[in-house]
Amino acid sequence: MAISILLVDDHALFLDGLQLMLGANQNVAIKGVCKNGKEALSFLEKNQTIDIILMDINMPIMNGYETSIEIVQKFPSIKIVALSMYVEHTNIKKMLEAGVHGYVYKNADSTTLIEAIDKVMNDDYYIEEEAQYILTKYLSNKKDASKGYHKFKKFELTKREKEIVTLIISGLTNQEIAKSLFVSTRTVDTHRKNVLSKLGLKNTATLVKYALDNKVYLGID
Repeated sequence: MAISILLVDDHALFLDGLQLMLGANQNVAIKGVCKNGKEALSFLEKNQTIDIILMDINMPIMNGYETSIEIVQKFPSIKIVALSMYVEHTNIKKMLEAGVHGYVYKNADSTTLIEAIDKVMNDDYYIEEEAQYILTKYLSNKKDASKGYHKFKKFELTKREKEIVTLIISGLTNQEIAKSLFVSTRTVDTHRKNVLSKLGLKNTATLVKYALDNKVYLGID
């Protein structure tokens, strides 16, 4: 079954291009197009079968940040991928804190966009490479903010678990983490599950959000 997509953006030309790009892929189906957050919420009240929303951040009437918060609360099963032209960490962090599962730049090609959709659909997290760098740099600057790692200290994550969490936050897959640390993907998956269990979290998306909510620097002792 094709993945049901809702597009939310106030730029007609960009929407046209997005529809053309996604229309060539049989694995996705565009079910609606909205020009702002208010329209999107109204649409979802009547069409709750949407799987993923591709949403702009800066829109009139109701922006992407405000809309994401509302959608996460009212329609928690729907995943959101933020679309933006901005590379500042404030925008990335803000949208992740709002509950989105992905962050993709508007100049992304179809391969990147489909990869983001597939990852998010599989309950994973997707942050485009440049955004990963910006976010990781931002989190690194938080290292000395409060003389510790807040709740991650409380739950006593091991050094290896912290290493893996750091790489997860950077957007690496299990295979990429395994290669980086010279361990098996099964080992990485085991550590990932242990971290989620210790913190009482459900998935990678909630792990990233947890780190941001608590202003945690996921560094190594």
